[in-house]
Amino acid sequence: MCLIGRSLPLFTPIQPQDITQNQQTLKFTDCNSLPLGTILTRNQENTVVISLDRISPLFIKAIIAAEDKRYYQHGVLDIKAIGRSLQEAIQAEQIVSGTSTITMQLPRMLASTPRTLPNKVREIWLSWRLTVGMNKEQILQAYINCLPMGGNIYSVEAVSRAYFGTSATDINQAKASILAALPNDPTDFNPYDNWHLLKQRQAYILKRMVEDNYITPALKLKKALAEEIILQPKNQGTIAAPHFLFWLSEHQLTHINQNLSKKS
Repeated sequence: MCLIGRSLPLFTPIQPQDITQNQQTLKFTDCNSLPLGTILTRNQENTVVISLDRISPLFIKAIIAAEDKRYYQHGVLDIKAIGRSLQEAIQAEQIVSGTSTITMQLPRMLASTPRTLPNKVREIWLSWRLTVGMNKEQILQAYINCLPMGGNIYSVEAVSRAYFGTSATDINQAKASILAALPNDPTDFNPYDNWHLLKQRQAYILKRMVEDNYITPALKLKKALAEEIILQPKNQGTIAAPHFLFWLSEHQLTHINQNLSKKS
């Protein structure tokens, strides 16, 4: 019976095209590359999807160190992490650390549900289906592209543009570790309101990166922690020239649809 249950995902795999994000933020600039403004999705979300090879390797290492250090070594479940968490919970008489892997977190981010036992079982089931239909890089790319980063911002590319005014392709170690800190608690780690708490989480992630040999020597940790980071003004550009931008976005969509109709 157990074998039958484990083989069921083989018949219902989740593939990359099944979870593709069709709605994305549109960013407009003038002929001099100066920002005109940004139009959010219909759900008023700020999200931008980019391929894994365009995301800074520094961020990829930071998010794995922070959220799932054995991502490339385990399957859906991390048995070692579960065992460690149980031992810590017994010693502390309370839950100390979580056991959700990146693969298990992805279904929860795609469709937010209350944390109940039935929903946890559903997350594991969907995670198995993900591992059947997608490889590690595809799962990681989907995960990074829908990470909750605070407020209505999702994905590392969207938050890097919003906070630093630059693509996630170009962020350095300090900025990468700051952004990797956000998903753990996007509200309490809001950089505009609780910078000191965010810096504490950044220090934890950098320490984990040293332990996992992502950062050597430890001198780089101190340099990243000490680096001054300048944030963009809050909500910059989201309401600039709104009427013109809405007209332009509708015009672009109409043009795209007309081209698709001609090809078909």
